[in-house]
Amino acid sequence: MRRGRILAALAAILLLFLGLVAAPLGAQSTAVDGSDFEVLRVDLSGGQGLVAYRPPADLESDTELVVDIGGDDVVASSRSAVSNTRIDQYTILVVDNSETADQITGWTQIRSAALAYLDSVTADTEVMLVLAGDGNLDIRPEVSFTTDHGAIRQALNATDVGSAAITWNAIADSTPAFAAEGAGLRNVVVFAGSPAGASTVPPAVARGNLLTANAALTVVGPETANLDLSEFQNSTTAVRGGIFLRGTADADMVAAGAAAGEIHRSTLVSQFSTDNVVTLDQTRQEGGVATSQMTFSLGNASERVRVVSDGVAAGAGLVPPAFVETSRFDILDGGQGALLAIGLAVVAALLFSYSMLSIFAGNDDSLNSTLSVYGPQDGPEAAVADAEFQSQRAKIIEQVVEKAEEAAASRGNLGTTTSLLEKAEVPLRVGEAFAIQVGLVVVALVVGFFLSGGNILFALILGLLAGIVPVTYIKFKVGRRAKKLESQLPDTLNLLASTLKAGYSFVQGMDAVGNEGDEPLAGEFRRTVNEARLGKDLDVALDDLAERVSSVDLLWAIVAIKIQREVGGNLAELLTTVADTMTARTRLRGEVAALTAEGRVSALVLLFLPFGVGLAMFFLNKDYISLLWQSTIGYAAMGGAMVSMVIGALWMRKIIDIEI
Repeated sequence: MRRGRILAALAAILLLFLGLVAAPLGAQSTAVDGSDFEVLRVDLSGGQGLVAYRPPADLESDTELVVDIGGDDVVASSRSAVSNTRIDQYTILVVDNSETADQITGWTQIRSAALAYLDSVTADTEVMLVLAGDGNLDIRPEVSFTTDHGAIRQALNATDVGSAAITWNAIADSTPAFAAEGAGLRNVVVFAGSPAGASTVPPAVARGNLLTANAALTVVGPETANLDLSEFQNSTTAVRGGIFLRGTADADMVAAGAAAGEIHRSTLVSQFSTDNVVTLDQTRQEGGVATSQMTFSLGNASERVRVVSDGVAAGAGLVPPAFVETSRFDILDGGQGALLAIGLAVVAALLFSYSMLSIFAGNDDSLNSTLSVYGPQDGPEAAVADAEFQSQRAKIIEQVVEKAEEAAASRGNLGTTTSLLEKAEVPLRVGEAFAIQVGLVVVALVVGFFLSGGNILFALILGLLAGIVPVTYIKFKVGRRAKKLESQLPDTLNLLASTLKAGYSFVQGMDAVGNEGDEPLAGEFRRTVNEARLGKDLDVALDDLAERVSSVDLLWAIVAIKIQREVGGNLAELLTTVADTMTARTRLRGEVAALTAEGRVSALVLLFLPFGVGLAMFFLNKDYISLLWQSTIGYAAMGGAMVSMVIGALWMRKIIDIEI
């Protein structure tokens, strides 16, 4: 039996280890490292492959680009600027000329930044100009795609300050214009001077249009206090090739705009052999699997992308599945790996808890355990039995239990915890229960830390829940047992009265009730009888019974019994009267519960309705409800709402809580 518990603990540790191993395998990202190296376009339609990429900022000039094609490494040719290849470039300039932008940033600075960007891009780049500050929802380009950058410059110089900023509308409505142009590198460059609060198009829609058009997003904005451009930054992160630049005290808007142009201009193109590429035609004729993924490595940076063996892949089309093959086990391919890791961790935690509970609690069948409820045992037989059982426990575990009990005693809650465990019918010592609780917290901290990828806050929250759950469970069992005991009292007292009428003594009647009654109240009566037979005063044993059961009704009955034992009288009739009173009070409680059911349900609905509506709004219109935690007024509103809800809940509880 003990060997089985040890094996269960070892199995839990093994499952936890497998879960922690499966988590990184299942959740491995497509990028090998966190560098700024990014592949923007792969063209396999010609005799040679072309790859356009954005190199890391610290790239050394002699670093070679290596292409992994089906396990074979191919070195790409020397790099060249994108303007020297057959890859075209298309750029949409979205400029915020609103009144808000002029007040916050200054229209002159925004325009100068856009002109600086225009001076930095290559001359053959097709550019389209869109103004986002006129407040006109009918978005039309000021200048359509053209290589005549002078026309763009002239239009910018002629533009005045407009009205409202609708930058997200401008981004969403202008990106479909790429479809009429060639399949080159596509960039949307936004010069933002305000958060674009007048936009009627959500940022998510604009991001979706960018992804559909395979267009990168570059945002240039000022570094101004209290200017929230987080949505722009989130959008640049969401699309391939995104850049977010802000003008600071050391680099103003103009310098940031020029830097964006230099980044686009420095986009490199390399040529590589496609002899190892398996095309779709070869697959149909010769069998095999067409090339669908490649890995491009540049120094210490590396990125795996999805390609088209006979065509062009760009933008979102380059993003491979989130989970890639990293193990010979098929279960780890795809999102199942993460689910497997979570499942193994949960099973490990439960199995570990069960094994620890079994080891700590054990099966103490010794004489000392049997007699322990009646006080300490000092006899030789008890000592031998105790020594025999204690020898089966690990010394380390016993020391942990003793230390835990000492800690509980020093805090003054040893007796309270013992009584709580006893009322919940949990066969554990205080030290054992405390040690198990600490073990659960430690396991939860470790599991939470690894499952969240090192998020300490998540691990602490999981550990806190692991510490609260056992206490909550014990109190739940105590409450459920107390309700069951109270519901059994009237029938038990009637049965005890019947035994007295049949000629039994009071102790004999309690013994009969303990043997014939229903658990758990029958067990409490048997314990009281055994204590009385072993020498404890009956009045004291009855007081202990009332304390263990914690029922006001039983306390009344015991008080009546003790008075009758002193002054005499018909005890059977007295117990019957008390039982009838309890039955009437139980019936009255049921009627009150039925009459107040509507109020209780209304209280629950009113309490949870705000959370339900808030959760629905979060999924239906996140941008709308997110204003609550993006401003001081929002936090104040949520705080006031929570205080009002607590006051309302306490008020309604007081109204429907009728004491009987």
